[in-house]
Amino acid sequence: MNIISAIKSNYGKYLARGAGAAALYFIARDAHSYGKIRSDIQVQSKNAKAAEYYLHNTMAMDRPSKTLTDIKNGVYKLELNEQIRGFINSIIGYFKGITTTLIHDVVPLGLGLTALFAKKRALPLAKASAIGLGIYGIYTVIKEGFGLGKTSPLTNSSGQDVVL
Repeated sequence: MNIISAIKSNYGKYLARGAGAAALYFIARDAHSYGKIRSDIQVQSKNAKAAEYYLHNTMAMDRPSKTLTDIKNGVYKLELNEQIRGFINSIIGYFKGITTTLIHDVVPLGLGLTALFAKKRALPLAKASAIGLGIYGIYTVIKEGFGLGKTSPLTNSSGQDVVL
């Protein structure tokens, strides 16, 4: 049995596997991209909160003291240049971004996993998942790509245009 005849006799299986692999690729790419964005947001937010806290700490003293002022300013500068907090927050933000994307894309994720990893006896399920992926993809392109069925962000809940 050569490769061409094997592909011809099992094209549905290979199409389903290909659709599943493509879906998982696009979901992983989106998850990684949003993870990087969320990582940056997390780092900037936490660093800003820490800078605000230590800045307020340098501004308030129980009594005037040059020594305490120098210590507080040194602690403030040390905290501004601190890298471990940023590294930890970048990891936390990255995984928050990934999990947010995976939760948001749970339907195509499930369909893609089923289409890709269904066993031979569950081939109809893999094919149905691939068809579901196609329908979901067409729906997403129509709704998000072309904007059909979406209300304008410049329209309020009563259907009137918002005047800027």
